[in-house]
Amino acid sequence: MDIRRLGPEDAEAFSAVRLEALQKDPDAFGATYEDEKKRTLPEWKERLSLATPGESGYFGAFSDGEIVGTIGFFRHKGTKARHKAAIVAMYVRESHRGSGLAAGLMNAALDYLRGLGDIDQVQLAVVTTNPAAIRFYEKMGFSVYGMEKRALRAGEKYFDEALMYLLFE
Repeated sequence: MDIRRLGPEDAEAFSAVRLEALQKDPDAFGATYEDEKKRTLPEWKERLSLATPGESGYFGAFSDGEIVGTIGFFRHKGTKARHKAAIVAMYVRESHRGSGLAAGLMNAALDYLRGLGDIDQVQLAVVTTNPAAIRFYEKMGFSVYGMEKRALRAGEKYFDEALMYLLFE
């Protein structure tokens, strides 16, 4: 299994996995399939641009040259919040769940963020209807610090999110 930072050359494969994630697990993400499928290839390439290292990006896990999992991150803006980053859009294809791939992706992202040297807190939000994800994040060292009621809405259905954080010591 190869895990690496994604670049613009990965845009087509990344978009396919992202759209798959939004179709298979629509309640787990803030974005919708309908919105994301409207993006053009240049927009996907821009999203994966490495022009601003340390500000945002995605890692991909590859099996036989195919992306089978992704994780994103972004650094908070503003002088007083730049010590924090957020993990977003984590997804592992069903065929690779339970293989340790999710931990590999999370460790790659955390190692990268830790390596920047000035980030000391990583946050994420996870829908409370996904207890397996919450348990996974807890195993990775994250702790719940709050709950956002009605964080997401799909039609008439609301989803609460557990807010989690990890401090780098």
